Amino acid sequence: MVKLRITAGAAILLLSLAAFQVGVARAQESLPELIKRLLPAVVTVIGFNAAGKVIRLGSGVFIDREGHLITNLHVIKGVARAEVKLPQGQIYPLTEMVAADDKADLVKLAVNLPGGAPHYLPVSGARPEVGERVVVLGSPLGLEQTVSEGLVSAIRTVSNRGEFLQISAPISPGSSGGPVVNMAGQVIGIVTFQVRGQNINFAVPGYRILALRDGPPRPLPGQGAEGKSLPTRPGVNVPRPQMQVR
Repeated sequence: MVKLRITAGAAILLLSLAAFQVGVARAQESLPELIKRLLPAVVTVIGFNAAGKVIRLGSGVFIDREGHLITNLHVIKGVARAEVKLPQGQIYPLTEMVAADDKADLVKLAVNLPGGAPHYLPVSGARPEVGERVVVLGSPLGLEQTVSEGLVSAIRTVSNRGEFLQISAPISPGSSGGPVVNMAGQVIGIVTFQVRGQNINFAVPGYRILALRDGPPRPLPGQGAEGKSLPTRPGVNVPRPQMQVR
């Protein structure tokens, strides 16, 4: 009888281990599927000077079907013209903003997409847990549709600017304005800045995105003389970094 109990217990243990391994495998398989669902909503933001030269690169994310785009205010501030490049290659001019928060470095832009935005991501206002797994999507150094992974490392209060999420997911110039997304596919932050160190990066929390209050559309700051945007023209390819294989 004792041997039977031991055998049954061992069988239960083996079944539990097998179920755990299957669960882990499914979780690993689900991340690529999640990324495929997220990437179509993420875009590249390109800023030009008055001579038509690219002076700013950033990232952004659509948050509703109406084509409202969230990015960092510093990505479009001072440019003469701005464009948004969709993952499929379509390019649309950015001319108006409907909300902005200087302290959070956030701006909500209106993009006139035919038929609205086919892909967008929901924003969560919940405060994430420290240690929560996240992915960051965007165009670091102009490398479009890039994904990096990390954790919410801490939640920090920055003097005179409010609360920010510290994340370990790697970012680079061009990542600014890209979404920080949890494993449920919700935007919980927007990449904003980094400090010197190993993957010490910061994002504006999702609740500050939801706190943006829409107003009458206004010209983008710094767009040409008297706030008027320069004439639109066909977009250009996003500059890519020079790479050397050693």
